[in-house]
Amino acid sequence: MQIVLLLLFILAILIAFVSKKDTLSTSIKIYIIVSIALIMALGWGFNFYNTQQADKQRELIKIFEQGNDLKCGDYIVNAKDFTFVTGTLSFVSKGNIQSLKGVVVDISTCKKAP
Repeated sequence: MQIVLLLLFILAILIAFVSKKDTLSTSIKIYIIVSIALIMALGWGFNFYNTQQADKQRELIKIFEQGNDLKCGDYIVNAKDFTFVTGTLSFVSKGNIQSLKGVVVDISTCKKAP
């Protein structure tokens, strides 16, 4: 993703500087370069945020699989009472406790239990 954005930025700069003065004015060239730079910055920020979220989720999964507890909203999630579903990134109760029957907890609501 970042490589594509960098190549797009370089292409825009080349097009802006190679074009004739009659085709694109200096202010339009600057506008194009600033717009592409802004798009690149937004793409980088989005990618950085997603990477951080994925790292957090991997850490929580590792904690869960090691047998430790997670605090997910009102629930304490552990391997004894819940199963982790990779497709939906959620924890599904095993149903061995009547009060947890049918409970599905999204991993985004979880943190390490104290």
